[in-house]
Amino acid sequence: MSRRYRQWVKEYQDPAWTLARYLLKDVQEAEDATQDAFVKLWHNQDRIDPERIKPWLMKVTRNGCLDRLRRRRDNVEFDEDRVADELSGPMQGVAANELGGWLRRAIEGLKEPYRSLVVLRDVQQHSYEEVAGMLELSLSQVKVYLHRARKELREQLTEVRP
Repeated sequence: MSRRYRQWVKEYQDPAWTLARYLLKDVQEAEDATQDAFVKLWHNQDRIDPERIKPWLMKVTRNGCLDRLRRRRDNVEFDEDRVADELSGPMQGVAANELGGWLRRAIEGLKEPYRSLVVLRDVQQHSYEEVAGMLELSLSQVKVYLHRARKELREQLTEVRP
């Protein structure tokens, strides 16, 4: 395995896993989707501009997750206790408090592309331009959709506020 590839894995595995985790709502499936994306990166590493590795990887991860969701179409019940027990890695700190749990569930309840936008922009803090490139949207689409997604989140969180 090349040093360059190992560095990409080290640098990008957490953001890719976090995106997959939010999209799939299942720890094991998120790990599988992330691994699949890195396998594709391995096979295509010589064809990808090194400056575009992260956007490419996030796009491949998202597309892989959407493919998995399409195959899974049966609305899987969200088992909150099981998910809370399985959380690890980047999500562990967020799930530790009640507000973090509400926010996580609210984000997971968003439809696509809103969920991906919130995860990439607000959770992982990518620039608007990077998000537009990853999701193949125009900059104005990213801003409009993100505004709508945040509005939905505010409405959901207002409902759970004591």
